[in-house]
Amino acid sequence: MTRIRWAPWWIYVVVIAGLNVVRQVLFPPSQVGTAVTVGLFFVVLAIGFAVVTALHALLAPRGRG
Repeated sequence: MTRIRWAPWWIYVVVIAGLNVVRQVLFPPSQVGTAVTVGLFFVVLAIGFAVVTALHALLAPRGRG
């Protein structure tokens, strides 16, 4: 059975926070509205989570687990 290889929690925090800064620069909340801002936040959250998990699974050394 294949297990999901999770990255350390702080990597998720750093990547998602950085992506949200970029999102706010590209789509300022004052110009796009609240609903779009919340929607984009969840899109960034999902993409960031998926990318970090995939990269960690591919690049991290395998354990004996």
